[in-house]
Amino acid sequence: MDKLTRQREIVKYIAIEPWGYTGLSLAKKLGVNPVTVQRDLDELKDNGYIFKQDPTGKLYLQVGGWNGLLPVNKATLRQMGILRLLTANPQGLTIRDLYQRFNRQDEEEVSSKTLERAVKDLEKKNLIKRQAEMYLVCSEHMLLPLQLSDQEKILLFEALKVARALAPIPEEMKSLEAKLKLRIGDHSRHRETMFVQGRTPTQDIHCSQCCMELEEAARCKNRVRILYRKEGEPARELQLNPLGIVYYWVLDNWYLVAQDEQDQTIKTYQINRILDVIRLGETFCPVEGFDLQTWYKYAWGVYRDNHPKQVKIRFYDHFSTLNRVRMELGKRQTCTLTEDRGSLLMTDQVEGLDELAVWLRGFGAGAEVLEPVELRQKMKDQFTQLLHLYGGNADGHD
Repeated sequence: MDKLTRQREIVKYIAIEPWGYTGLSLAKKLGVNPVTVQRDLDELKDNGYIFKQDPTGKLYLQVGGWNGLLPVNKATLRQMGILRLLTANPQGLTIRDLYQRFNRQDEEEVSSKTLERAVKDLEKKNLIKRQAEMYLVCSEHMLLPLQLSDQEKILLFEALKVARALAPIPEEMKSLEAKLKLRIGDHSRHRETMFVQGRTPTQDIHCSQCCMELEEAARCKNRVRILYRKEGEPARELQLNPLGIVYYWVLDNWYLVAQDEQDQTIKTYQINRILDVIRLGETFCPVEGFDLQTWYKYAWGVYRDNHPKQVKIRFYDHFSTLNRVRMELGKRQTCTLTEDRGSLLMTDQVEGLDELAVWLRGFGAGAEVLEPVELRQKMKDQFTQLLHLYGGNADGHD
């Protein structure tokens, strides 16, 4: 058994039987030396996995990481953290400021000497500079945010392919490639990815790797085996036919849309609950008539019931409400916006009224639900609860 397979087995055993294994029992299960298991656990921690341990040494997987990649050096991650802090504070920060930010109760302690070494190394690289007691980012040496046209994106990926062919990209670059590919897309091929209306996602290396692997599997029609865990439950191994991935911005979550091999139904799985993904050698037949865009045509988020309801909402000129509505609904194909006496009248067919209600709450008094009655009542109940929370009552008296 190679190291990658062994580490995947370790993750699987701990996730499927929480608090069921110690390092010693894992070593016996795998037929290896306990030192080897401890080394594997340390590497997994470097790759983002977080394990809890009870007084008897039994293990629980608290947070999944990324597998199959060499760990990013902790010193590099620390320097990246310093650069993020200094970029967010252009006026500069002292060593003491940095120390306080790195040593909060919920984070691993970093000594002052370790922090000073990291700062000096960044100075040598001309990424930061010192002015009196303050450290500032050397903005002239920082890469500006990438704003690329579709053609430039294609050229960038072609250049990466050529560079890899001439001199293979180091293992550490795979995580960067995963993030880059997820962010700007691979426009040379059809993508099995969809963004439900609204903002684009934040980045997380575990999520990026999972999304890239699952999207590629969906495009190539490769079956996958995933290690999946809902909150408070032991993990399960599932064999699925991946059909695509969806991002829902309201919850800031990615979802896998896949066909369950056992009952052939199409289900949705949260990416952040997937602990590991293995692409299998065999392929599956495309699901007849399935298309990701069509599947979510009426859905407001990721909920579907095949019974879209007529929705009519009036948006008033309340602060920046009208501009926000135009921007966030501009790409929704089933939605119609009509100018009406200084307001916007939205009509749509929607699956998932609960998800729509979450979105509408953000507009406060700037949105009025006209129909259906069910959605209007949901909004009334939610705002009545808010009124009670802040000490008022439904009659409007304190």
